[in-house]
Amino acid sequence: MPKFKRGEKFQSDEERAEEARFSEKRANLLIQIRDLRVGSVTPNDIKCRISRMKEENNRMVDDHMKTMTTIRYGHRVDPRSRLPIELFTEIIAYSTSDPLGWFGWCVDKLLSLTLVSNQWRDAILSTPHLWKDIILNEKTEDLQRKLSVALYLSGVTPIELHIHCSLPVWEEVEPLILPHRTRVNSLTMRMSFMNPRNTSIFPVILQRLGHLPQLRSFQCDLWYTEENAVTGVNSFLLEHPHIKAVSGVLLTKDILSSPVRDGLRSCRTTLEPQTILKELEMAPNLEEVTFMADHFSLQSRDQYHTEPDVIHLPKAPLKWKNYSQFGKVSPNILDSLSTTVTTLSLHICMCDFWSLCSMLGNFSAMESFEMTLKIGGEHKFTSPPVSSPSPCKTVRRLTLRFETEPSWALPNPLEYSRDWSFTYSDIIHQMFESIDTLTLSSHYDLPVQWHLIDGDGFQKLEKLTVSVSQQNSKLTESLQLPSTLESIYVYGDDVDLSNLSSKSVEKLNIATFGVSKSPTNKIDLMAWPNIDHLSLPAYKLKLDWPHSQFHKLDSVHLTDISSITWDYSTQFCRDLALYPDAMPHLWSLSLSRSPEWDILFILLERYNFRTSIDSERISCLSIGDAPLDILEPLQSLCAGKFTERPSNYELSWVGNTDIIFDHSLPGCLRCHKLLLFCRHTTLPAGHSLYDRAYAALTQFDIWEAENNSIGISRMFGEEPYEDLDMYVPKYPDNTQDILLEWEYRERAWEELHQLGRLKSCRGAGRNRVFITDKLFSRS
Repeated sequence: MPKFKRGEKFQSDEERAEEARFSEKRANLLIQIRDLRVGSVTPNDIKCRISRMKEENNRMVDDHMKTMTTIRYGHRVDPRSRLPIELFTEIIAYSTSDPLGWFGWCVDKLLSLTLVSNQWRDAILSTPHLWKDIILNEKTEDLQRKLSVALYLSGVTPIELHIHCSLPVWEEVEPLILPHRTRVNSLTMRMSFMNPRNTSIFPVILQRLGHLPQLRSFQCDLWYTEENAVTGVNSFLLEHPHIKAVSGVLLTKDILSSPVRDGLRSCRTTLEPQTILKELEMAPNLEEVTFMADHFSLQSRDQYHTEPDVIHLPKAPLKWKNYSQFGKVSPNILDSLSTTVTTLSLHICMCDFWSLCSMLGNFSAMESFEMTLKIGGEHKFTSPPVSSPSPCKTVRRLTLRFETEPSWALPNPLEYSRDWSFTYSDIIHQMFESIDTLTLSSHYDLPVQWHLIDGDGFQKLEKLTVSVSQQNSKLTESLQLPSTLESIYVYGDDVDLSNLSSKSVEKLNIATFGVSKSPTNKIDLMAWPNIDHLSLPAYKLKLDWPHSQFHKLDSVHLTDISSITWDYSTQFCRDLALYPDAMPHLWSLSLSRSPEWDILFILLERYNFRTSIDSERISCLSIGDAPLDILEPLQSLCAGKFTERPSNYELSWVGNTDIIFDHSLPGCLRCHKLLLFCRHTTLPAGHSLYDRAYAALTQFDIWEAENNSIGISRMFGEEPYEDLDMYVPKYPDNTQDILLEWEYRERAWEELHQLGRLKSCRGAGRNRVFITDKLFSRS
């Protein structure tokens, strides 16, 4: 498949010509500005000329954006005037539907679309079925008012009710819902965001809803087998035998013997397959089945190996498309599913692995296979059969999870699995030779995970995901990733990939949820020369900036770990400002931790005003919270426009030390460094951290500071402390020195880290700012 630069695939010839014309004209203008700036002193007439050129650049950018908009949309008319109202409303309904409720509520989207034009407004407000999705969750702001709007505009249209909220939230909106319960056509119940394991509210809400005469579809999440919840949901279903589609329920024999069975689409059950298979065969619309009985914990090893009762299946194959089972696999069930199942998920023990291998080759329609393998303790590895298993040529997605015994039962998982990991890996390579997506997961870092991806055992592998909690870096020392691999995603506890390298990987994504106080295991980016998307913790990045050039890299996302005090996000911005040609085509930069503002502004001014014709500019910027006053200048710089802004000194923490050192003002250190308002109070006098901060700044002995009350009021009280200036570094006058001396200022900031203020508050970093060349938003 051919590769495209950003936007290239969707640009017409006219757009490409306009983009090239603008780039060349702007580059020539920037060269002239650069040449006029030569020298330490600029005469006034030259300053006026540069000012006029900057204004010309800004007009040029605005004209270019208007021209591109005209080319793309100028010859098009409002789709509402061209499309039939039926097709227009269907498109709107599809684009605004959000049945899961993860990203807000469709009411917000619909109301925003009414602002497009009068035609859109009239069409949307006069179409009741656009407002039929009623989504209840805790994260929806102003829920009651939006609910009233949706219920009113939906008229008498049957509504689809989605409930995944807590009981208090339901009680608030219940008076609005109950008068419309006769219109409920579809009911979906999911567990609350705030309490995801609490299903006990299901029967309470269902009882209050009562009988729903128009209900035709019911779906719920009952992964957790609370007896009251199962009983309440099943009683509700028995009272509504006219339901045509039922999904996600936990089956009981009462449901299987009732008319509800005809509407089953997907189900879960803790019952044994042998006891209910005949009833399941009679469900005409059943496509997905999950058997949740875990034989590993319910039976001993001897009981587990007893042969199950023979299950007599009909001659016609079962029509289930998705099948999941925990425990011993029934061969005749798998044989009957071999021509229909597309997704197979099994939870088996190590000793049954070889018998499973002999069956999987018969599956002709399977596209995705998921297996959880129980190892350790009594579930030991056995010798493989003499004959090789048949390959599963249709499987494209493979997921393998390794479930080990607790540490007390399996003290050394590395030694335990060493004797079988190579054999297991070879068999898996033979069986799944056509996969392009592989997911590996285990609690311990087992050799088998890395043996599976060592070399070209999977000759078509393109996407790899690895999850591990306790990693052993020795396992990756000599690992050679597959040459066909294009995307890799690794997450775990302080993941170490410093030994890995690849010339084929284009997307490198590393997520970690733990780190030592002295982070090591940095990833040398030179070992990944062809990446175009990079996402990893900022402290892990290692790069020889003066001698690097990543021409394909266009997107960088750096995450942050709160336990690390060193500002790696600012360090990255400083390095990129010093060496912009190391990543010449970067257009998207995302930093989970906001950098120091003076460094960020210098970066954007240096990077976005380069004179090379083919260079990109950072036009998409995502950072943590930021003061409102600097958002508009940042947006202008992302658009490639010169703008007025505060001085570097005013944007730095050095220029705001009078506020930071004023103990009468509230705020944590992190918010003060980012010039953000913070309500958090400082530590009171007499607090141990407060006294230690005083001791650190005045170079007193800790014991002496804790037993000396003098000086504290001078330090943080009404009296100013005259010697504070000696702890604040001098701020340079020119931008090059500001960048070069940043590390010195960062070390000085670290020394002031216990300045009688908390390091960070709970609100720091919660908000996000998104800035593009056209707009900015704060959430």
